Amino acid sequence: MLVLLGCGGDSNFPERPSAVGPIGKGPAGVWLFRPAGKPKDLVVYFHGQGGATEATPANHRPWIEHLVARGSVVVYPRWELTYESDPMQYVVAGVKAALKRLDVGGLPVLSIGYSRGGALAVEYGAVAARNGLPVPDKIMSIFPASVGNEQHLIDLTPLDHSTGLLIQIGEEDAIVGRAGARHLLRRLQIGGFPAPNIKLDFVGSHPGFKADHFAPLRTSPAAQAAFWRPADLLLAGLVHS
Repeated sequence: MLVLLGCGGDSNFPERPSAVGPIGKGPAGVWLFRPAGKPKDLVVYFHGQGGATEATPANHRPWIEHLVARGSVVVYPRWELTYESDPMQYVVAGVKAALKRLDVGGLPVLSIGYSRGGALAVEYGAVAARNGLPVPDKIMSIFPASVGNEQHLIDLTPLDHSTGLLIQIGEEDAIVGRAGARHLLRRLQIGGFPAPNIKLDFVGSHPGFKADHFAPLRTSPAAQAAFWRPADLLLAGLVHS
């Protein structure tokens, strides 16, 4: 989904030593964010479709910094520079590149995705194990599109049935609306994923907060309560293996 928020900035973010990247070339690039101390968990963070700016962490940097401050290692696959119809190959390459610089063995894993990345976060869970990548214990799919990897539809049958899945839907989302989540739920049903493991969160508008498609990119207290807080709760519920 096209994102036109003007966050700008140097793509290497030299003023913040916790950030490294991009590692790798083109859409296979990845950014790494490390906490100051021993990490509590790993977050694989999927941006939405939006070209050069959205393919950097710029639009999501405040939330990423929040995650890092609470002790998460964050991996941010670029997966596109311009539109990519088959991005999972680049996701896999990027996360593999990140793992060469990280020791994440035994860390619990949360996959977070927004918009088209919301579908990719679920699809990643279905392909991670067979590619030797960290398998998410929980997934947070925020205002998802119906499909992330569009050229080759990813079968969700391999998604581990112990995975917890939170899907958020925005009351005033006029871009993916509820159709993306409905289609994604249908794909999960076809794949045999257990319905009790899925939680739907209808994010409503209220004075001072509009639950439109770009609400997850905002940093107001209301936006943090709607998106950052549920992620914190998911991470708090994870335990080391």
